[in-house]
Amino acid sequence: MSRIDPAKKNELPVSDALENASRVSAVEAEKKKWMEDNRAAFAAYDALVDRLGLFGEEYRNFE
Repeated sequence: MSRIDPAKKNELPVSDALENASRVSAVEAEKKKWMEDNRAAFAAYDALVDRLGLFGEEYRNFE
């Protein structure tokens, strides 16, 4: 699907569709950068959960 297809589907001007697509791309890039910047924190949290478990985990029903 090209960037122009949503404009045709919603009858939006092509320039609006391209602007929206570039805005979405910018948000996705920012999200990816945030994930990369915080990768060490995620790993540390995962290690902590592996070591200690989660609060209330013993009360969950794992059927």
